[in-house]
Amino acid sequence: MTSKDIATRVTTGVQALALPGQREGWQAQHRGSLLTDAQTYDALADAIQSDLKARRLPGDLPWGISAAHRARKRVKPLRDAASAMRKAARAINGTVAAYEETMPEAVLKAREDKALRKAQRKQGVHQVATNSAQSTLNRLAPADSDDGPAGAPRLLGDFFGDQRRGA
Repeated sequence: MTSKDIATRVTTGVQALALPGQREGWQAQHRGSLLTDAQTYDALADAIQSDLKARRLPGDLPWGISAAHRARKRVKPLRDAASAMRKAARAINGTVAAYEETMPEAVLKAREDKALRKAQRKQGVHQVATNSAQSTLNRLAPADSDDGPAGAPRLLGDFFGDQRRGA
């Protein structure tokens, strides 16, 4: 494959991701091929492992322990390749999600929703603080006279009468 083929594939992939109608098709195509490859590698590893387990060599431990260990070691690269294919398929999903989350309309809506939630929280906190302060004032303020209602807000100077400093 030449670099021109790779550049063409990359360009068409980016164009497909940018268009909402083609994004799902690109995702299904690439994710499907990666998962199919992973299944193929797993099936190949299973076949090779069972074949190698059946081959006993002189000097192996009884009950096929050595052959099974040797078989697992030999198919580990195939199992790793299958795992890498599944990881790549998950990365395809993440790539598509990144394109969907960074669409200008989606970003603008998310920012507006966040600002609205913040304003609502601030208003709720302000309301609670105002109610709390008002109820505290009402509870602490004494009555103006013996027959007046308790809880009327007063200033600190009202408690000291008409005293002047230094008098």
